[in-house]
Amino acid sequence: MAERASSGHPRGADRGFTLLEVLVSLAILATTLLLAYQVISGAIAAEERSERWTAASYLAEALVREATSTFPATGEEGGTFAPPMEAYSWKRTVRAAIHPDAREVHVDVVWTSGSREERVTFSGVATK
Repeated sequence: MAERASSGHPRGADRGFTLLEVLVSLAILATTLLLAYQVISGAIAAEERSERWTAASYLAEALVREATSTFPATGEEGGTFAPPMEAYSWKRTVRAAIHPDAREVHVDVVWTSGSREERVTFSGVATK
């Protein structure tokens, strides 16, 4: 019978991890890395989408402010923005309001995100 050291292991035996312990730790590490990757990918996608929505909101607000700074004629107009915002298109609709000295201004800014069309709508009132 082999002599035992004070630690309970046979003398001369290697003191390392077993194959099972290494495989279990690798499985835990792989799962953790996969979850971290998914979280980071989701955060990046959300940041990109937020950036597009912010840009569209800024563009729509500028069009509403432009229209409400005067007393616009009723009608509809639209187009695309100048570079670098050419991915966004817009439509502005001006309608008569209930009060004769007021106009309703509605602005839609539209862009595509992958295969989806996204839209932000702003409204305001212009007065004489």
